[in-house]
Amino acid sequence: MAPARVVTISSGPDPDAIIPASDAHHENEWYNQDFTGYRITEQPLHTKRRLRMICVGAGAAGLQLAYKTERLLENVELQIYEKNHDIGGTWLENRYPGCTCDIPSHSYQFTWEKNPGWSHYYSSAEEIWRYFKHVSTKYDLEKYIRFNSKVKSATWDEDAGVWRLVVVAKDGKEFEDQCEILVNGSGILNSFKYPNIPGIGEYKGKLMHSAAWDKEYDLTGKTVAIIGGGSSAVQIVPNIQPVVGKLIPFLRSSVWITTGFGAKYAGPGGTNFKYTDEQIKDFKTDPAALAKYDREVEGELNKRFTLMHRTSKDQKVSRDLVAEIMKEQLDDDPVLTKKIIPSFDLGCRRMTPGSGYLQSLTKGNVEVVTESVVKFTKNGVVDESGKEHFADVVICATGFDVSFTPHFEVTGRRGANMKEQFGELPKAYLSITAPNFPNMFLFIGPNGPASHSSLLPILEWHTRYLFQMIEKMQTENIKAFEPKQAAVEEFYQHTHELMKRLVWSSACRSWFKQGKIHGPVTAIYPGSRLHYFEMLKNVRYEDYEITYRSKNRFQFMGNGYTQCELSVDGDPVWYFDDPFVRV
Repeated sequence: MAPARVVTISSGPDPDAIIPASDAHHENEWYNQDFTGYRITEQPLHTKRRLRMICVGAGAAGLQLAYKTERLLENVELQIYEKNHDIGGTWLENRYPGCTCDIPSHSYQFTWEKNPGWSHYYSSAEEIWRYFKHVSTKYDLEKYIRFNSKVKSATWDEDAGVWRLVVVAKDGKEFEDQCEILVNGSGILNSFKYPNIPGIGEYKGKLMHSAAWDKEYDLTGKTVAIIGGGSSAVQIVPNIQPVVGKLIPFLRSSVWITTGFGAKYAGPGGTNFKYTDEQIKDFKTDPAALAKYDREVEGELNKRFTLMHRTSKDQKVSRDLVAEIMKEQLDDDPVLTKKIIPSFDLGCRRMTPGSGYLQSLTKGNVEVVTESVVKFTKNGVVDESGKEHFADVVICATGFDVSFTPHFEVTGRRGANMKEQFGELPKAYLSITAPNFPNMFLFIGPNGPASHSSLLPILEWHTRYLFQMIEKMQTENIKAFEPKQAAVEEFYQHTHELMKRLVWSSACRSWFKQGKIHGPVTAIYPGSRLHYFEMLKNVRYEDYEITYRSKNRFQFMGNGYTQCELSVDGDPVWYFDDPFVRV
């Protein structure tokens, strides 16, 4: 018997030796006809095409995006535009006396850059900004950022599949840029606003907003009126009360003054405390101890959703307890306790930690006015009863524009204007995308987890979700993603039906409801923090309208090869190790 012949047909694919079908001759007449004009793309399956992404804002969202883009994406060019001269967003801008985060420091940090050296359980604005600056410097993230550059407008170009931006530089000159992916990372507590009170332009004294504090101005001995009773005012009042001559806080609505979040690990009564040198040394020298502590603090923040149910035992017990503590701190003053201790559910407004706030309202140089300011005069303000209050300084702790509309004009598909579309009832898909605005991602948008503990891990999950969509866009020849209108409407319906059982729908004036007492809750996600993370774990592409760059959705399949088999070190039997096969 003759020995078997071994014939080697090929030692491996050589795409360069392949003649494209369009160039090959074939004797079959049907084969040579062109029915559709379709052509094979000469590339292997799932080739990642180059994309450009622009992020507006270099706060926590922008830094997170830059760090992750550099490490997890391929063929993606990132540009960040920041209107300020430095990074940090709200923590760069808000520097009023006592400005402190109500989230524990060991939770208010990126999971990929743990800080063992936090000085306090709840950190000041300045220390948080220093942490962000450390992150941007350590990882050289500022190379992606152009400072003093304010985005003026963004317009969707349907034919090209890009957003066209107009940006204003520091010198006032405009320039243009474009991208396939647009991320609004400018935040929701970014664009501060003065109250719409008649006569504000006539006031001749010192007018300040909590988000634009004049650090050079000396309040010593001055008569100071403060408008607003939310988080900023609660922090400002006890910090300026000892130095001013007279303080007049206008408190038109009540507010729950609580311990900070994660109070179980805080000081006595949930108060702030300073870490000892020994504790900080242990965190720096024992990574396992730091990791354990960080996880415990973070885990404590994830146990609050039951409290947010209006009829829960946790809500009733906590509400009664907080009311008693507030009453004690107000020295049982009958007028103040009646006005300041709320009748609405605990958590309807963001619970406000306020160390020393209630006690300061009882001091001799403080005159609490439980009526609204109705107008400004040359020398002060007038309340609802018609009484004029003279003031050297008026501080407006009146919050921000929380319409979820970016500070720049956004024009999407079919000429849709985002400001007009959102209006008083902004609707989005899972808080991250919105109909008519393809390839635009909101960090964060309407009905997101705005009051679900630390925002930083939430931003990481927004980024994870975004990256899944970017990779699909790159590898499947996709021009645009846009959430289906039906999906947005049904998410809105589910949200507001569930809200009926949650404290956020209680009758209180809150920025969660755009400053209204009643009405839909537009700022809060209908579920726990962990619920939100699971919803973002996998993209539900069935909820999106997908537009391809080609009339043939399968053009991304390319020339029949895969990346693996064209790689020198590719594994031609990778499927042997697939988790499903190995079970």
